[in-house]
Amino acid sequence: MSALLFGSLAAVANAAQALISKELTLRAPARQLVGVLYAGNAIVLLPLAPFVPWLWSPTIVIIHLVSVALMVVTAICVWDLLDHGPASATTTATAMSPIPAALAASILLPDAIEPLQIVAAVVVVTGVLLALADAFDGLDRWGRTWRIAGAAAGSGSLTVASRLIGDEGVGVVETYMVRTALAAIICLALFPPRDVPIRHAPRLLGRSVVVTIYFVFVILGAQAGSPVVVQTLVATTPLLVLAAESVRRRAAPQGRAVVAACVVLAGVALILVA
Repeated sequence: MSALLFGSLAAVANAAQALISKELTLRAPARQLVGVLYAGNAIVLLPLAPFVPWLWSPTIVIIHLVSVALMVVTAICVWDLLDHGPASATTTATAMSPIPAALAASILLPDAIEPLQIVAAVVVVTGVLLALADAFDGLDRWGRTWRIAGAAAGSGSLTVASRLIGDEGVGVVETYMVRTALAAIICLALFPPRDVPIRHAPRLLGRSVVVTIYFVFVILGAQAGSPVVVQTLVATTPLLVLAAESVRRRAAPQGRAVVAACVVLAGVALILVA
C-alpha cells in the first residue's frame, strides 16, 4: 500500500514539476538550469541534515556514485527534451521508465518484483506512448530516441538504486542530499549558468521544492515496497500533464489520449491486484 500511495503522489508532483520546468526553458538555456536546480533541490532538505543518522560503507558510496551518474545523464536528456517539446511529450521518458526499472529490479532485487507487476508496467508504457506519438518538433529521430531512452533508463534505474541504498540502512535525507549535491557540482561545472538571471531565483527555488517532494515520494515508495510499482505509477505522469495542458488550452483531449488513458487505467488496475 505504501508503494501505491507514494507512487501516486509522486506522479502528481512530477506532473507539476514538468509544467514548471517547461516554463523555465522559455526564460533561460535549458542545460544551464540543471546545476542551479540541483543545488536548490539539495538546499530544500538541508535543514533536516543535522537531525538524521548518516551511514557510510563501500557499498553505500558506490550506490551514491552510481546514483549521481544516473541523475546527471537523466537531467541532460530530460532538459534537452523540454527544450524541444511540450511538457507532456517530455514525460515520454517517464512513461517508458518502468521497463528499465523492471529489468534492473529483476537482476538486483528479484524478491521485490512479481510477474504481474512487469505485465502492468508494459501495459502502462503502451498506453502512455500511444498518447504521445509524434509529439516533438526540432529533434531528429536519432536525437529524440537517445534522449528518451537515456532519460527512461536513468529514471527507472535511479528508483531501483533508491531501494538498494535503503536496504543498506540509508534514510531519505542522506539518499537525496548526497546524490543531488554531487550532481549539482558536476552540472554546474559542465554547464555554467552564465545566462540564468538571478531574478529568477524565487521561481527556481519553487520548482526545487516541487521536485524534492517528487523525489522524496519516490524514495519512500521504493524503500517501503516494490520500485517497479512506484515507477509504474509515476509513468502515468504524461496523462496528468496532458489533462493540465488541455485545461490550459480550453480544449478537449484528443481521442487517442482518451484511449491511452483507458489502457493506462487497466495497467494500474493490474498493479492493484498484483
